[in-house]
Amino acid sequence: MDASHSPRVLLVLPQLPQDPAAGSARSLTAICEMLAGAGFRVRTLAVTASEGAQRLHVGEHLRSLGIEFSLERGHSRKEFRFLSRGIEFRLLDTGALGLIKWESALGRQFDLMLDEELRTFQPDVVFTYGGSPGDDRRRARARKAGAKVVFGLRNEGYLVKNAFTDVDAILTPSRYLSERYREAIGVESAPLPTPMVAEDIVAPEHDPIFLTFVNPSFEKGVVVFAQLAEELSKQRPDLPILVIESRGSAGLLAAVGENGGFDLRRHENIMFSPAVPTPRDVYVPTRVLAVPSLRDAAPRVIAEAMTNGIPPLVSDRCGLPEMAEGAGCVFPLPLSLSLSDRAPVSAEVVQPWIELIVRHFDEEEFYAAECSKARNAAKRFSPEVLAPQYANFFFAVIARA
Repeated sequence: MDASHSPRVLLVLPQLPQDPAAGSARSLTAICEMLAGAGFRVRTLAVTASEGAQRLHVGEHLRSLGIEFSLERGHSRKEFRFLSRGIEFRLLDTGALGLIKWESALGRQFDLMLDEELRTFQPDVVFTYGGSPGDDRRRARARKAGAKVVFGLRNEGYLVKNAFTDVDAILTPSRYLSERYREAIGVESAPLPTPMVAEDIVAPEHDPIFLTFVNPSFEKGVVVFAQLAEELSKQRPDLPILVIESRGSAGLLAAVGENGGFDLRRHENIMFSPAVPTPRDVYVPTRVLAVPSLRDAAPRVIAEAMTNGIPPLVSDRCGLPEMAEGAGCVFPLPLSLSLSDRAPVSAEVVQPWIELIVRHFDEEEFYAAECSKARNAAKRFSPEVLAPQYANFFFAVIARA
């Protein structure tokens, strides 16, 4: 593709593109990396705010990813600038300001930066998401400048009227999410799986030790996992469990256990880890991944685990069965279980999970077959498979009158 005639995409994010706690930001960034590899010209304008419970030291985090950056003085605050995987990044340093607070303090400066990008880069497409007034304002500015706007829809947080004003097209990561929005508010969207970039997610070595649970939060099914961890630890205290914090914390998991009348901290086989710098760090010690989410449109961790040949055990809620699609196992949760529940589910609910987990640890031939199924199911997430589909989608958006 002739670079002078290559389509131009500007990714605009209200948070750090490399945020280890934000699957949505990393997913859109991965899509843009794939487009850059397919001949698109791509730039990214974003801020350094993170979704993590702890403040992220952005410079250290970028260096841990092998990214060399420069710090430049912008309109009034520093900007991180770097080139990574064919994309030019320009990040407004929001310092200690979190996802909620940065907009009121620095939204005007971010708007000026967007105006500069629209004027100098002249993107054909602005690829973005967000539901704040500032996000809405920036989409309007992009369309006024002549760019098409593609909304990267990753969750069910926009099921309201007029959520997609000044949007030309919507991308989702699953058929489930596209159907949910069509049925709920009559919005049409294109479902395309999120590409899994091997460099980010494939562990360089694999020592399959733990049953792993990522992000202990109510959305991710902490009320299910608390009971699962309790029962497994009582029945098979020799099987190690790893809980990786993100937005959800180890404290919340322990509190849910206490609501059920038990103390998970007494079990020596349960270990905790803070959020890790890259997804591949999750999978180095993981033997089986548990994803008992109550509300999750298309959790990246399922595709990431399968790409590493790790079987995912998932709930039957939302888009989880679609993500697993032939790998691991899907377990039903009680229909009455909701996000408002604060006590663990009953032991009977998690017993089928435990029986299969034990097989994954005790039966090597069975485990090897399950790993093979996971790898096969992951092929549909490879950039090589998805690049032509995404390129066709963006070409079609640009060609619209």
